[in-house]
Amino acid sequence: MQDEKIIRQEAKQFFNWHIGSGHREPIKQFHEIKNRLYDFYSDEFKAVFLDEIQICINDQLLDHRKKAHGGQPDPNCQYEIGSEKLLFYTRQELSTLPIVAHQLFKTNPAQVRNKVFVSYSHLDKEFLTDIQRHFKPFLRQIDFWDDTKIQPGQKWKDEIRKAISETKVAILLVSTDFLGSDFIASDELPPLLKAAEENGAVILIVILKPCLFEAFSELNQYQAMNPPSKPLIKMDYTEKEDTLVNLVRQTKRILNEN
Repeated sequence: MQDEKIIRQEAKQFFNWHIGSGHREPIKQFHEIKNRLYDFYSDEFKAVFLDEIQICINDQLLDHRKKAHGGQPDPNCQYEIGSEKLLFYTRQELSTLPIVAHQLFKTNPAQVRNKVFVSYSHLDKEFLTDIQRHFKPFLRQIDFWDDTKIQPGQKWKDEIRKAISETKVAILLVSTDFLGSDFIASDELPPLLKAAEENGAVILIVILKPCLFEAFSELNQYQAMNPPSKPLIKMDYTEKEDTLVNLVRQTKRILNEN
């Protein structure tokens, strides 16, 4: 991931030189950021640059709050108002680019985790097949697991528990059937969410079909590769392929970070 390191260093340097002082209008700062994006040809590189800019804005805002407001937000502070506006513009631009995934909770894993686990409803099997197709070229590098790996005669619940205990990246294929599955709700989600909070696992969500994803607060705090308003089933072929390619790309990023 040498390219990403270079881009993030460029973003930090650009922020320190052109944005960090915070003396200009946020919209003018944002237009300067957008002009800088022309230096990157691919949408993926633009997303990485903007992602790092967003991190820099957030870090500087938190530092300001600690020094000026005892760590608390101040809705009347002009610096905070400007920073929030700049974050808003940046998030808008990022929403048009491929998702850059992050570990939500920074923790020290209690055990080595290197597996990719797919949780899905069997009523959505055709989507699993598409996910498998995109990961297939990388199976020598990625320990990819879904329940089709369970062999006849194996205790399937034990196999699922073992796979979850080794999971670094959990891919959740979300639909109404997924959200309504008793087995997923009782046997898969609790240990996966616990692993994300306590042991450094990363949750990546793919919205397959229209559903009330936003009603599930324990899930919607995690990274979704596509917005609920644009589930996979509504995408044309190229857009769906782009989304799944980015799913593989972000999975590889996360595995390579450790």
